[in-house]
Amino acid sequence: MSNQRRFTTTRRGALRAVGATVGGATLVARTTAASNTTGKLVFTYDDGPVEDFTHTYRRAHRKEGVPGCSAVPARSVGQPNYLSEAQLRTLEDEGWEIMSHSVHHRALGDITVTEDIAPDDRKLYVKTNLHGKRAGDPLVVSDGSRSTTVTAAGRGSDDRGEFVQLDTQVGKAFAASDGVTERYADEVLHTALGESKKRLETHGVAVTNMVMPYGAYGARTQELAGEYYTAVANGGLAIGGRAQVHRPEDITLPHLSRAMFRRGKMTEAKQGTFLDRIADADALGILGGHSWWQERLPPSRVRTAIRMAKARNIDIVTLRDALSEFEITRTTTETTTETTRRTRSPTTETSDDGLAPGQRGTTTATSETTVGDGQPGFGWLAAIVGVGGVVALRRRFGE
Repeated sequence: MSNQRRFTTTRRGALRAVGATVGGATLVARTTAASNTTGKLVFTYDDGPVEDFTHTYRRAHRKEGVPGCSAVPARSVGQPNYLSEAQLRTLEDEGWEIMSHSVHHRALGDITVTEDIAPDDRKLYVKTNLHGKRAGDPLVVSDGSRSTTVTAAGRGSDDRGEFVQLDTQVGKAFAASDGVTERYADEVLHTALGESKKRLETHGVAVTNMVMPYGAYGARTQELAGEYYTAVANGGLAIGGRAQVHRPEDITLPHLSRAMFRRGKMTEAKQGTFLDRIADADALGILGGHSWWQERLPPSRVRTAIRMAKARNIDIVTLRDALSEFEITRTTTETTTETTRRTRSPTTETSDDGLAPGQRGTTTATSETTVGDGQPGFGWLAAIVGVGGVVALRRRFGE
Protein backbone atom coordinates (compact mmCIF):
# COMPACT_ATOMS: atom_id res chain seq x y z
CA MET A 1 0.00 0.00 0.00
CA SER A 2 1.41 3.41 -0.96
CA ASN A 3 2.19 6.07 1.64
CA GLN A 4 -0.55 8.27 0.18
CA ARG A 5 -3.09 5.43 0.43
CA ARG A 6 -2.09 4.70 4.04
CA PHE A 7 -2.47 8.41 4.92
CA THR A 8 -5.87 8.57 3.28
CA THR A 9 -7.14 5.47 5.05
CA THR A 10 -5.86 6.60 8.45
CA ARG A 11 -7.21 10.12 8.12
CA ARG A 12 -10.61 9.01 6.88
CA GLY A 13 -10.95 6.48 9.69
CA ALA A 14 -10.15 9.12 12.31
CA LEU A 15 -12.52 11.63 10.78
CA ARG A 16 -15.37 9.14 10.56
CA ALA A 17 -14.99 8.57 14.28
CA VAL A 18 -15.26 12.32 14.75
CA GLY A 19 -18.27 12.60 12.49
CA ALA A 20 -20.39 10.49 14.81
CA THR A 21 -19.96 13.05 17.59
CA VAL A 22 -22.66 15.69 18.08
CA GLY A 23 -21.74 19.30 18.67
CA GLY A 24 -21.76 18.86 22.44
CA ALA A 25 -18.04 18.16 22.62
CA THR A 26 -14.92 18.80 20.59
CA LEU A 27 -13.54 15.33 19.94
CA VAL A 28 -11.17 15.62 17.01
CA ALA A 29 -8.20 13.77 15.62
CA ARG A 30 -5.25 15.67 17.06
CA THR A 31 -2.50 16.76 14.72
CA THR A 32 0.97 18.07 15.46
CA ALA A 33 1.33 21.81 14.92
CA ALA A 34 4.60 23.35 13.83
CA SER A 35 6.49 24.32 16.97
CA ASN A 36 7.69 27.65 15.65
CA THR A 37 4.33 29.03 14.48
CA THR A 38 2.61 32.05 15.96
CA GLY A 39 -1.13 31.65 15.75
CA LYS A 40 -3.42 29.73 13.43
CA LEU A 41 -5.33 30.77 10.32
CA VAL A 42 -8.34 29.01 8.80
CA PHE A 43 -9.61 29.61 5.25
CA THR A 44 -13.32 28.93 4.66
CA TYR A 45 -15.13 28.98 1.30
CA ASP A 46 -18.93 29.03 1.09
CA ASP A 47 -21.61 27.37 -1.06
CA GLY A 48 -19.71 24.36 -2.42
CA PRO A 49 -19.25 25.45 -6.07
CA VAL A 50 -17.04 23.28 -8.24
CA GLU A 51 -14.53 26.15 -8.24
CA ASP A 52 -13.66 25.23 -4.66
CA PHE A 53 -11.96 22.23 -6.25
CA THR A 54 -10.87 23.45 -9.67
CA HIS A 55 -9.67 26.91 -8.64
CA THR A 56 -9.18 27.39 -4.92
CA TYR A 57 -7.85 23.92 -4.14
CA ARG A 58 -5.95 23.04 -7.31
CA ARG A 59 -4.59 26.47 -8.20
CA ALA A 60 -3.99 27.95 -4.74
CA HIS A 61 -4.05 25.73 -1.66
CA ARG A 62 -2.48 22.64 -3.26
CA LYS A 63 0.30 24.71 -4.78
CA GLU A 64 1.01 26.28 -1.40
CA GLY A 65 0.71 22.99 0.48
CA VAL A 66 -1.94 24.11 2.97
CA PRO A 67 -5.57 23.07 3.65
CA GLY A 68 -8.84 24.96 3.52
CA CYS A 69 -12.47 24.39 4.47
CA SER A 70 -15.41 24.08 2.07
CA ALA A 71 -18.88 24.89 3.50
CA VAL A 72 -21.39 22.96 1.41
CA PRO A 73 -25.21 23.04 1.23
CA ALA A 74 -26.14 19.37 1.43
CA ARG A 75 -28.64 19.44 -1.42
CA SER A 76 -26.10 20.93 -3.86
CA VAL A 77 -23.67 17.98 -3.87
CA GLY A 78 -23.48 16.45 -7.34
CA GLN A 79 -25.60 19.16 -8.93
CA PRO A 80 -24.31 21.03 -12.02
CA ASN A 81 -21.64 23.59 -11.11
CA TYR A 82 -21.25 22.20 -7.59
CA LEU A 83 -18.83 19.82 -5.90
CA SER A 84 -19.34 16.12 -6.55
CA GLU A 85 -19.20 13.35 -3.96
CA ALA A 86 -15.79 12.31 -5.27
CA GLN A 87 -14.47 15.86 -5.04
CA LEU A 88 -15.67 16.17 -1.43
CA ARG A 89 -13.79 12.99 -0.54
CA THR A 90 -10.69 14.09 -2.42
CA LEU A 91 -10.64 17.40 -0.60
CA GLU A 92 -10.92 15.65 2.75
CA ASP A 93 -8.21 13.16 1.78
CA GLU A 94 -5.97 16.10 0.90
CA GLY A 95 -6.39 17.58 4.38
CA TRP A 96 -9.39 19.85 3.81
CA GLU A 97 -12.40 20.07 6.10
CA ILE A 98 -15.95 19.78 4.79
CA MET A 99 -18.37 21.98 6.72
CA SER A 100 -22.15 22.30 6.75
CA HIS A 101 -23.84 25.22 5.00
CA SER A 102 -27.43 24.04 5.77
CA VAL A 103 -29.47 21.86 3.42
CA HIS A 104 -31.04 24.39 1.04
CA HIS A 105 -28.89 27.47 1.72
CA ARG A 106 -31.69 28.95 3.82
CA ALA A 107 -31.26 32.21 5.72
CA LEU A 108 -31.67 30.91 9.28
CA GLY A 109 -31.88 34.25 11.07
CA ASP A 110 -34.72 36.59 12.09
CA ILE A 111 -36.22 38.95 9.50
CA THR A 112 -37.72 42.29 10.45
CA VAL A 113 -41.44 42.86 9.80
CA THR A 114 -41.82 46.33 8.26
CA GLU A 115 -45.59 46.93 8.42
CA ASP A 116 -48.18 46.63 11.20
CA ILE A 117 -50.05 43.32 11.19
CA ALA A 118 -53.84 43.05 11.58
CA PRO A 119 -55.49 39.78 12.71
CA ASP A 120 -57.07 39.20 9.31
CA ASP A 121 -53.87 39.87 7.30
CA ARG A 122 -52.57 37.12 5.03
CA LYS A 123 -49.35 38.92 4.15
CA LEU A 124 -46.27 39.76 6.21
CA TYR A 125 -44.41 42.79 4.89
CA VAL A 126 -40.73 42.16 5.57
CA LYS A 127 -37.25 43.43 4.77
CA THR A 128 -36.75 40.41 2.53
CA ASN A 129 -39.24 37.73 1.56
CA LEU A 130 -36.70 34.88 1.49
CA HIS A 131 -38.71 32.95 4.07
CA GLY A 132 -41.60 32.70 1.64
CA LYS A 133 -39.70 30.79 -1.00
CA ARG A 134 -41.09 27.40 0.03
CA ALA A 135 -44.81 27.02 0.50
CA GLY A 136 -45.65 25.13 3.66
CA ASP A 137 -42.75 26.41 5.76
CA PRO A 138 -43.91 27.32 9.29
CA LEU A 139 -42.84 30.75 10.52
CA VAL A 140 -42.88 32.24 14.01
CA VAL A 141 -43.98 35.89 14.23
CA SER A 142 -42.97 37.59 17.49
CA ASP A 143 -42.59 40.98 19.14
CA GLY A 144 -40.55 39.54 21.99
CA SER A 145 -43.49 39.08 24.34
CA ARG A 146 -46.18 37.55 22.11
CA SER A 147 -45.87 35.17 19.20
CA THR A 148 -47.88 33.16 16.75
CA THR A 149 -47.06 30.53 14.13
CA VAL A 150 -48.13 31.00 10.52
CA THR A 151 -47.48 29.07 7.31
CA ALA A 152 -45.83 30.48 4.19
CA ALA A 153 -47.78 30.11 0.96
CA GLY A 154 -45.48 32.08 -1.33
CA ARG A 155 -44.01 35.54 -1.66
CA GLY A 156 -44.12 38.69 -3.71
CA SER A 157 -43.77 42.45 -3.65
CA ASP A 158 -45.88 45.52 -4.31
CA ASP A 159 -45.69 49.25 -3.71
CA ARG A 160 -45.52 48.63 0.05
CA GLY A 161 -42.48 46.37 -0.25
CA GLU A 162 -41.65 42.67 -0.15
CA PHE A 163 -44.04 40.29 1.54
CA VAL A 164 -44.50 36.67 2.54
CA GLN A 165 -47.90 35.33 1.50
CA LEU A 166 -49.61 33.18 4.17
CA ASP A 167 -52.04 30.33 3.75
CA THR A 168 -54.34 31.63 6.51
CA GLN A 169 -54.92 34.84 8.45
CA VAL A 170 -52.33 35.78 11.06
CA GLY A 171 -54.94 35.80 13.82
CA LYS A 172 -53.17 38.39 16.01
CA ALA A 173 -52.30 42.07 15.76
CA PHE A 174 -48.69 43.26 15.94
CA ALA A 175 -47.21 46.77 15.74
CA ALA A 176 -44.07 46.92 13.63
CA SER A 177 -42.68 49.61 15.96
CA ASP A 178 -42.50 46.95 18.69
CA GLY A 179 -39.65 45.24 16.87
CA VAL A 180 -41.63 42.45 15.25
CA THR A 181 -39.65 39.73 13.50
CA GLU A 182 -40.41 36.48 11.76
CA ARG A 183 -38.21 33.38 11.62
CA TYR A 184 -38.38 29.75 10.64
CA ALA A 185 -40.07 27.55 13.23
CA ASP A 186 -37.91 25.19 15.22
CA GLU A 187 -38.66 22.16 13.06
CA VAL A 188 -37.23 23.95 10.02
CA LEU A 189 -34.15 25.07 11.95
CA HIS A 190 -33.51 21.58 13.28
CA THR A 191 -33.77 20.16 9.77
CA ALA A 192 -31.50 22.81 8.27
CA LEU A 193 -28.88 22.16 10.95
CA GLY A 194 -29.12 18.44 11.61
CA GLU A 195 -30.16 17.05 8.24
CA SER A 196 -27.35 18.91 6.51
CA LYS A 197 -24.75 17.15 8.65
CA LYS A 198 -26.36 13.74 8.11
CA ARG A 199 -26.67 14.12 4.37
CA LEU A 200 -23.11 15.36 3.89
CA GLU A 201 -21.76 12.48 5.93
CA THR A 202 -23.51 9.96 3.66
CA HIS A 203 -20.93 11.04 1.06
CA GLY A 204 -18.14 9.65 3.25
CA VAL A 205 -16.87 12.84 4.89
CA ALA A 206 -16.90 13.99 8.51
CA VAL A 207 -18.78 17.19 9.43
CA THR A 208 -18.34 18.87 12.82
CA ASN A 209 -18.49 22.61 12.05
CA MET A 210 -20.76 25.00 10.13
CA VAL A 211 -20.92 28.27 8.22
CA MET A 212 -24.34 29.97 8.34
CA PRO A 213 -25.75 30.91 4.90
CA TYR A 214 -25.89 34.69 4.43
CA GLY A 215 -24.27 35.09 7.85
CA ALA A 216 -27.79 34.71 9.23
CA TYR A 217 -27.46 33.71 12.87
CA GLY A 218 -30.66 34.54 14.73
CA ALA A 219 -31.20 34.22 18.45
CA ARG A 220 -32.94 30.85 18.22
CA THR A 221 -30.37 29.52 15.74
CA GLN A 222 -27.64 30.45 18.19
CA GLU A 223 -29.31 28.35 20.85
CA LEU A 224 -29.73 25.31 18.59
CA ALA A 225 -26.44 25.27 16.67
CA GLY A 226 -24.46 23.70 19.49
CA GLU A 227 -26.69 20.64 19.44
CA TYR A 228 -25.19 19.70 16.09
CA TYR A 229 -21.86 21.48 15.62
CA THR A 230 -18.70 22.17 17.54
CA ALA A 231 -18.30 25.63 16.00
CA VAL A 232 -20.02 28.15 13.74
CA ALA A 233 -17.25 29.87 11.79
CA ASN A 234 -19.28 33.02 11.10
CA GLY A 235 -21.10 33.30 14.43
CA GLY A 236 -19.81 36.77 15.17
CA LEU A 237 -23.30 38.04 15.96
CA ALA A 238 -23.23 36.11 19.23
CA ILE A 239 -19.89 37.57 20.35
CA GLY A 240 -19.93 41.15 19.13
CA GLY A 241 -19.25 41.18 15.40
CA ARG A 242 -16.99 40.00 12.63
CA ALA A 243 -13.27 40.16 11.84
CA GLN A 244 -12.21 39.28 15.38
CA VAL A 245 -9.20 37.17 16.26
CA HIS A 246 -9.64 34.63 19.03
CA ARG A 247 -7.29 34.03 21.92
CA PRO A 248 -7.76 30.40 22.92
CA GLU A 249 -8.61 31.29 26.50
CA ASP A 250 -11.39 33.64 25.36
CA ILE A 251 -13.19 31.32 22.93
CA THR A 252 -16.73 30.29 23.84
CA LEU A 253 -17.94 27.66 21.42
CA PRO A 254 -19.80 27.35 19.16
CA HIS A 255 -19.54 31.04 18.26
CA LEU A 256 -16.54 32.25 16.23
CA SER A 257 -15.93 35.30 14.05
CA ARG A 258 -14.41 35.55 10.59
CA ALA A 259 -13.38 38.23 8.10
CA MET A 260 -14.14 38.27 4.38
CA PHE A 261 -10.98 38.79 2.33
CA ARG A 262 -11.95 39.37 -1.29
CA ARG A 263 -10.97 42.51 -3.15
CA GLY A 264 -13.22 45.41 -2.20
CA LYS A 265 -13.80 43.88 1.21
CA MET A 266 -10.29 43.70 2.62
CA THR A 267 -7.26 45.45 1.19
CA GLU A 268 -3.90 43.75 1.39
CA ALA A 269 -2.87 46.30 4.01
CA LYS A 270 -5.89 45.43 6.18
CA GLN A 271 -5.22 41.78 5.56
CA GLY A 272 -1.69 42.28 6.83
CA THR A 273 -3.02 44.01 9.94
CA PHE A 274 -5.45 41.13 10.54
CA LEU A 275 -2.63 38.60 10.23
CA ASP A 276 -0.39 40.66 12.50
CA ARG A 277 -3.07 40.52 15.18
CA ILE A 278 -3.18 36.73 14.87
CA ALA A 279 0.59 36.40 15.12
CA ASP A 280 1.04 38.92 17.94
CA ALA A 281 -1.61 37.23 20.10
CA ASP A 282 -0.76 33.64 19.06
CA ALA A 283 -4.48 33.50 18.30
CA LEU A 284 -6.97 31.95 15.89
CA GLY A 285 -8.21 33.88 12.86
CA ILE A 286 -10.68 32.87 10.15
CA LEU A 287 -10.82 34.23 6.60
CA GLY A 288 -13.91 33.61 4.47
CA GLY A 289 -14.82 33.95 0.84
CA HIS A 290 -16.36 32.36 -2.26
CA SER A 291 -14.45 30.63 -5.02
CA TRP A 292 -16.39 31.78 -8.08
CA TRP A 293 -14.45 34.23 -10.19
CA GLN A 294 -16.97 37.07 -9.92
CA GLU A 295 -16.35 37.11 -6.16
CA ARG A 296 -13.05 38.89 -6.87
CA LEU A 297 -11.21 36.19 -4.98
CA PRO A 298 -9.13 34.50 -7.69
CA PRO A 299 -6.51 31.86 -6.88
CA SER A 300 -3.78 34.51 -7.10
CA ARG A 301 -5.34 36.49 -4.27
CA VAL A 302 -5.78 33.35 -2.18
CA ARG A 303 -2.12 32.47 -2.71
CA THR A 304 -1.09 35.98 -1.70
CA ALA A 305 -3.03 35.63 1.56
CA ILE A 306 -1.45 32.25 2.20
CA ARG A 307 2.05 33.60 1.59
CA MET A 308 1.41 36.60 3.84
CA ALA A 309 0.43 34.21 6.63
CA LYS A 310 3.47 32.01 6.02
CA ALA A 311 5.73 35.06 6.21
CA ARG A 312 4.42 35.62 9.74
CA ASN A 313 4.91 31.95 10.70
CA ILE A 314 1.16 31.50 11.09
CA ASP A 315 0.04 27.87 10.93
CA ILE A 316 -2.64 27.38 8.24
CA VAL A 317 -4.99 24.62 9.34
CA THR A 318 -8.60 23.51 9.19
CA LEU A 319 -10.99 24.76 11.84
CA ARG A 320 -11.31 21.26 13.29
CA ASP A 321 -7.54 20.97 13.68
CA ALA A 322 -7.19 24.51 15.04
CA LEU A 323 -9.63 23.78 17.84
CA SER A 324 -7.91 20.49 18.54
CA GLU A 325 -4.43 21.96 18.63
CA PHE A 326 -5.56 24.79 20.89
CA GLU A 327 -7.25 22.09 23.02
CA ILE A 328 -10.52 24.01 23.00
CA THR A 329 -13.43 21.90 24.19
CA ARG A 330 -17.04 22.38 25.08
CA THR A 331 -18.45 19.92 27.57
CA THR A 332 -22.21 20.29 27.23
CA THR A 333 -24.73 21.82 24.90
CA GLU A 334 -26.62 23.24 27.87
CA THR A 335 -23.61 25.24 29.03
CA THR A 336 -23.11 26.74 25.61
CA THR A 337 -26.78 27.57 25.20
CA GLU A 338 -26.82 29.43 28.50
CA THR A 339 -23.67 31.30 27.52
CA THR A 340 -25.33 32.24 24.25
CA ARG A 341 -28.30 33.69 26.09
CA ARG A 342 -26.01 35.85 28.20
CA THR A 343 -23.79 37.11 25.40
CA ARG A 344 -25.91 37.43 22.28
CA SER A 345 -27.41 40.59 20.89
CA PRO A 346 -30.76 39.23 19.69
CA THR A 347 -31.53 41.58 16.83
CA THR A 348 -28.22 42.89 15.57
CA GLU A 349 -25.85 41.19 13.16
CA THR A 350 -23.00 42.18 10.91
CA SER A 351 -23.42 40.97 7.34
CA ASP A 352 -21.09 38.13 6.42
CA ASP A 353 -21.55 38.33 2.67
CA GLY A 354 -23.52 35.14 2.18
CA LEU A 355 -23.65 35.52 -1.58
CA ALA A 356 -24.51 32.37 -3.48
CA PRO A 357 -22.95 31.03 -6.70
CA GLY A 358 -25.89 32.29 -8.78
CA GLN A 359 -25.46 35.77 -7.36
CA ARG A 360 -22.31 36.45 -9.25
CA GLY A 361 -21.62 40.13 -9.59
CA THR A 362 -19.34 42.95 -8.63
CA THR A 363 -19.21 43.90 -4.98
CA THR A 364 -17.83 46.91 -3.21
CA ALA A 365 -16.76 47.80 0.30
CA THR A 366 -20.08 49.55 0.80
CA SER A 367 -21.72 46.14 1.16
CA GLU A 368 -20.46 45.91 4.76
CA THR A 369 -23.84 46.65 6.28
CA THR A 370 -25.03 46.06 9.82
CA VAL A 371 -28.74 45.38 9.99
CA GLY A 372 -31.15 44.90 12.84
CA ASP A 373 -32.86 41.67 11.94
CA GLY A 374 -30.37 38.96 12.74
CA GLN A 375 -29.08 38.61 9.19
CA PRO A 376 -27.94 40.68 6.23
CA GLY A 377 -30.84 42.96 5.35
CA PHE A 378 -30.98 41.89 1.71
CA GLY A 379 -31.66 45.44 0.73
CA TRP A 380 -27.99 44.83 -0.06
CA LEU A 381 -28.97 42.38 -2.80
CA ALA A 382 -29.93 45.08 -5.26
CA ALA A 383 -27.29 47.47 -4.02
CA ILE A 384 -24.49 44.95 -4.47
CA VAL A 385 -25.31 43.10 -7.65
CA GLY A 386 -28.26 44.85 -9.24
CA VAL A 387 -31.60 43.35 -10.15
CA GLY A 388 -30.04 40.75 -12.42
CA GLY A 389 -27.90 39.43 -9.61
CA VAL A 390 -30.92 39.10 -7.34
CA VAL A 391 -32.78 37.14 -9.98
CA ALA A 392 -29.75 34.90 -10.52
CA LEU A 393 -29.47 34.21 -6.79
CA ARG A 394 -33.09 33.18 -6.53
CA ARG A 395 -32.93 30.99 -9.61
CA ARG A 396 -29.75 29.31 -8.40
CA PHE A 397 -31.33 28.24 -5.14
CA GLY A 398 -34.71 27.29 -6.51
CA GLU A 399 -36.51 30.29 -5.10
